[in-house]
Amino acid sequence: MPLFDKPAIADHSLNFPAQITYPAPNMIFRLNDYLYRHAWFFVKNLTTVFGIIFFFLSPLISFADSFAETNGYWAIPLSNAAKESDHGAVDRYGVPFLEGKLSFTTNHSTRVQFEQVEIGSKAKRIFLLGMTDTGKPHSWTALGTYSKRYFIGDNMGSIRLDYTDGSTQVFPLIFGESLWWGEIFYANPEPFSSDTNFQKTLQQSLRLYPPTPVKDGKYVAVIVPEDKLIRDIFVENSPVKLGVPVITGITVESIANEKIANGIELPGQSLSPDFAKFAVEKPLLSLDTDTNRVQAALENLKRAVYVSDRDFQGHLAAQIPKGYSGPVVSFSGDIYATILANAFPANVQDMKDKIDDDGMYHTSTKGAPNWSLYSGFGTYATNVGCYYNDSWSRDMGRSLQELTELGYTNEALRCADYCLRTARLWEEPSAPKFDGHFYPPHWGRIANKPQSWCVFENDGHGLTAMFLYRLWLRLPDRDEWLRARWPDVKAAGDWILWQFAHPEISGATNGILFTTSEAAGMVGYSVYPDYTCMNALRALANMADSIRETNSATQWRARADAMRDAMAKQYIINDKKYGRVWTLNHAGWPNKSSVLGPLILPADYQGFTPEDDNPDWRPVNQTTYQRLITTYKPFGFYGQAFGYGQGLVTQAALLQDQMRDATEMLKWAAKEIYDPQIDSFIVPEACDIDPTGRYWYRMGDLGNGVQEAEIVKMLRLVVGVDDTQPDRLRLYPRMPYDWNEITVTGYPVLFEKAEKVETTRLHYKLKRTDGGMTLTISADQSLGPIAARLGPFEKSPEISKIRVNGQLPTDASIERSGDSWWIRFTLNID
Repeated sequence: MPLFDKPAIADHSLNFPAQITYPAPNMIFRLNDYLYRHAWFFVKNLTTVFGIIFFFLSPLISFADSFAETNGYWAIPLSNAAKESDHGAVDRYGVPFLEGKLSFTTNHSTRVQFEQVEIGSKAKRIFLLGMTDTGKPHSWTALGTYSKRYFIGDNMGSIRLDYTDGSTQVFPLIFGESLWWGEIFYANPEPFSSDTNFQKTLQQSLRLYPPTPVKDGKYVAVIVPEDKLIRDIFVENSPVKLGVPVITGITVESIANEKIANGIELPGQSLSPDFAKFAVEKPLLSLDTDTNRVQAALENLKRAVYVSDRDFQGHLAAQIPKGYSGPVVSFSGDIYATILANAFPANVQDMKDKIDDDGMYHTSTKGAPNWSLYSGFGTYATNVGCYYNDSWSRDMGRSLQELTELGYTNEALRCADYCLRTARLWEEPSAPKFDGHFYPPHWGRIANKPQSWCVFENDGHGLTAMFLYRLWLRLPDRDEWLRARWPDVKAAGDWILWQFAHPEISGATNGILFTTSEAAGMVGYSVYPDYTCMNALRALANMADSIRETNSATQWRARADAMRDAMAKQYIINDKKYGRVWTLNHAGWPNKSSVLGPLILPADYQGFTPEDDNPDWRPVNQTTYQRLITTYKPFGFYGQAFGYGQGLVTQAALLQDQMRDATEMLKWAAKEIYDPQIDSFIVPEACDIDPTGRYWYRMGDLGNGVQEAEIVKMLRLVVGVDDTQPDRLRLYPRMPYDWNEITVTGYPVLFEKAEKVETTRLHYKLKRTDGGMTLTISADQSLGPIAARLGPFEKSPEISKIRVNGQLPTDASIERSGDSWWIRFTLNID
């Protein structure tokens, strides 16, 4: 049952003169006090029934008396409170406070911060205003340490009462019990506003008033001290946390109008009934209190706010969003396979819906909820869509590549023309300039909003150019389309050349680009944006050749070759533990996953097999991957930036055939994607996880463009339809070890027939059998022979246990790749 029904959230501000003599108690209050203090005398000496009745009623008299007395309130001036001569008091639920803020000093040896407040008297109760923390949870930049990351149950310090007899009383400051997030919770109140279970759970755990969102983020706590003279109050911060407790007011309720040292006497109001009851029933608990019940309440609160394995015990039905027209993909084996199968169409549809009729791409889903940007703790606000008006080039380039691969050419055509229009915005009068000159057309960080601080977002530029290439491949009239847009397409390639030709402006040096992007740690030199631009130059050169623009093609290929050589020289280092790896200097995103660029980006241009990468870089990619996965715990969780983390790392595991790793990573991806509170399969922008690995929560946008697009690419690698190069269509599915079936219907594929590129639809079902696999596959058109590979297998498989369309493949061979075994063969699709 809730402790109270509707907590008062009044926030009345009252101003009082500097000194007011507190009114003397009236006769009724004195009588109540007398009766209460002599209750045992009546019980001992009266044998009548009236005396016994009075004895049982005396606690009720005490309860009423605790609210009826007009004992003095003494505000303790804090470090930056107003001067005593002109101070103003604020009323909170009947308790007056002088607002200020505790000022902490730092003990550099232990990083413990503290503040001491003198009292010098007994106290009936101590009221504290604020009860939050200066630190905001911020996983996006604080990965690897929990000093700036805060979770329910974290001990943030303590309040200690020092008594004159030498004894002490300690009250721990614990998030979810004696501290809570203030303004963050008010701005992001869901699911509190709509979930009565959450409301009750918060009430049961929180010993702050009110257990609701408060506009100014300040709560009230109550301490009931022992019946002793208090020397001082000592507030201490946790030595392992960087934030400090926020206490903006301390008011001592004295006993019988005793004076409080250094206090300023203030008149109090009648306590609001709900707060009066709270003050009696839920004061802060001292350290020596039996905490079993408290811990149980905290655990219940964690389960209400966070996601855990408990949320994945049941069964989920297959879901396809209304209006979805893409390929139908299903995965079977466990609940995580079902989640990822549902996530595929949900995110593809959400990406498609981000494209307007005029081609504009919206990075955020319109009206999408948001989990406190990157500084939340698990609650969210509805109807935000914070990047809806922006076209971030990185998000646009990756999302449109995925949509193009999945057959959404109409939407892609509209967006391609939009991309070319936005590139020309750098020539508009309002665009930023250098030395009075316009920058050449290109895509900066936000394509539709050229800004001086995001000129050189090279990863976004390269990914957007790659989208144009993937679209061009699929167009039946692609030469005509390209000629009509050649000046704009040429500008996309020439922007990279321009940077190298103007190093004094661009910062390009030693054959590598200077990038102002998250992929380069905001500002620096990073292999990921360089690789995207190298890919783009090679792709654009293919387009140029098709319409005999050989001069551009030659220049772009030469620069791409030079960038490849420069990347090896500038970015590969020798690590004492791992050997040759890609440097972490200027590596981007929380998991530093931008260093995986040379491993995962070849799948955009070359193909899905391990041998499609640069063979000279393969050992470097492998050691770089190993360094990353051993750096972050728990293993398999890389969700602090969802697409950049969970998506990129899982793609790296798949492309290296590290299927034991990939199986665990895909399971974590499913856990982070599915939100049982809102029954959603849309990818969040980020997730954070508590130190135990048992609880995690979302951060940022629901459906942030590049995050969901990288997860779609991850699932495309699982499906394994590889038409990256149409003249060599391949099927390379990678089925996680705890799945038993992949079914694909209507999957669009590019294939070359009579030197002409065409598109058709592919259908297949792959099932695990006893020690083997069966594949049933067909297409809407004859594809002829294509290369195929099935797996993984934990040990060397028997070819006799493989069936393709009911037949044993005739040219099958067994190979070991990554941590698993595979069977490779050729199949005919007629």
